[in-house]
Amino acid sequence: MDQRISFVTLAVADLDATRRFYLDGLGWRADLDVPGEVLMVRVGERLVLSLWDAAHFEGEVGPIRRGPGITPITLAHNVAGEAEVDAVLELAQAAGSPEVSLGQARDWGGYTGYFADPDGFRWEIAHNPGPIGRVVLPPQAQAGVRTNEHGQPVGRAVDGWTAPPRPDLTTTAGAHCTLEALAPEHTDELFAELGGIDPSLWTYLWEEPITGATPFAEYIAGRLANDSVEVVVRDADGVACGLVALMRIEPAHGCVEIGNVLLGPRLQRTTAATEAMTLLARHVFDLGYRRYEWKCDALNAPSRRAAERLGFTYEGTFRGHRVTKGRSRDTAWFAMTAEDWPGIRAAHEAWLDPGNFDDGVQRSPLRLPA
Repeated sequence: MDQRISFVTLAVADLDATRRFYLDGLGWRADLDVPGEVLMVRVGERLVLSLWDAAHFEGEVGPIRRGPGITPITLAHNVAGEAEVDAVLELAQAAGSPEVSLGQARDWGGYTGYFADPDGFRWEIAHNPGPIGRVVLPPQAQAGVRTNEHGQPVGRAVDGWTAPPRPDLTTTAGAHCTLEALAPEHTDELFAELGGIDPSLWTYLWEEPITGATPFAEYIAGRLANDSVEVVVRDADGVACGLVALMRIEPAHGCVEIGNVLLGPRLQRTTAATEAMTLLARHVFDLGYRRYEWKCDALNAPSRRAAERLGFTYEGTFRGHRVTKGRSRDTAWFAMTAEDWPGIRAAHEAWLDPGNFDDGVQRSPLRLPA
C-alpha cells in the first residue's frame, strides 16, 4: 500500500447546513453534490473532502462512536481495480488491523472494504470507476498504465485507433431545443436576441459587448471564418437565441473543445440550455472522440459551475495563460472523456426524462455518477 490519502470523509449531522457553510459561506465548489447523501469537494490535486450525511455514513461504514471527542472521520485510499482492494485489505489484516471489513460491490458502482488502525481510525480501500475516483489516482495507478522496456510507466494502448471525422453538425432536434449549423442568414434573428443582452455576459469573451447591427454582422462573419463548428441553438418556440462552438478540433487525438458560448435570456438557466449541451456531447462522443474539453477564465464562477454541473471534471488551472482585454487570465481546464460519458449520458437522460418535471420544474437535480 503506497503512502497516499485519496479522500478524507467526515460524517456530518446536517448536510444542508454543511453545504451552506462550505459552498455558500466559504465559496468552495462541489465536484459531486447528492442532496441528503453526500457532498464532495476537491481540496488538493488528488485529494477530495467527502462530507457524508451521518445516517448514510453509518449505513455503509458502521456505527459512529458518539459522545465527547473528535467528529467521526474516515480516510480513503483509492486503487485502480477490485483485486487491489482485496490485496490491501489482506495486507492490513496481516499487519495486525483490529478490524477488517472485506471488499464488496456497492450500489453506486464501486467496490470497497475497510480496515481500522490500532486506534480504531477507519481506512476505506476503494475502487471507484467514476470520474472522481479516477481523478484522485496518481498517474502510475491509473488503469491501463504499463511499464516499458526501460521500466518506465507509459499510458494504456489505444488499440485500433482511427481518427474520428470533423464534428460538423446537421440539424439536430431535441425535446426542448434544436441545434443547427450557423449560417450568414442567421445574423438578423440572432441579433434580435443577442444584440441587447446584459453586457456582463461579454466580460469573459474575447469581444467587448456588441450592440450594433453592423458590428454584430461582422462578429458572426468572424465566427464563420474560424476553423470551428459554429452552432445555433433554437429554443422550443423555434427562436434562435444562442451560439456555441466546437473548437480546437484535433481528430488525430480525438479531442475537441466546446467554447464561445453566448446564450440569450430565453436560454439562460433553462432545460433547453442543458439539453443543448447534452446533444453536443452526445454528437461528439458518438463520432468517436475521446476527450471533450471546457476551458474558461478561472474567475468566471458561472462557467465553472456549469462545467461541473454538466459532468466535466476540473483538471487544473493554467496560470497567466492568456492576455484578454488587457487583463491577465488564468484558465481553468475541465474535460470529460469517452470513459466518463456513458455514466454522464445516463444522468443527463434521467434528468431530461419528462417524468422528472412538473410544469417545467425539475423534481430532482442533475445527479452525476460518483
